[in-house]
Amino acid sequence: MATNKIDRIDREIAKTREKLAEYQNRLRELEAQKTEAENLQIVQLVRAVRMTPQELNTLLSGGGIPGMGASAPDAQEKEENHDEI
Repeated sequence: MATNKIDRIDREIAKTREKLAEYQNRLRELEAQKTEAENLQIVQLVRAVRMTPQELNTLLSGGGIPGMGASAPDAQEKEENHDEI
């Protein structure tokens, strides 16, 4: 009886390990699909703004978007500046 119980547990362990391997493989596949979709989205966004490779490099280096001046102050900053006058 104890041997049957141990055999049953061993079979359950084997099944669980198989399922775990399947789930790990599926997880890797899903992560790869997600990365591919994110990369595609980035490429589409870059193409939509029609940046040159040099402009993209500058932007990614933290230099801002070439050819664009400092951003306009937002409404709260304008309001604060108006109050000071």
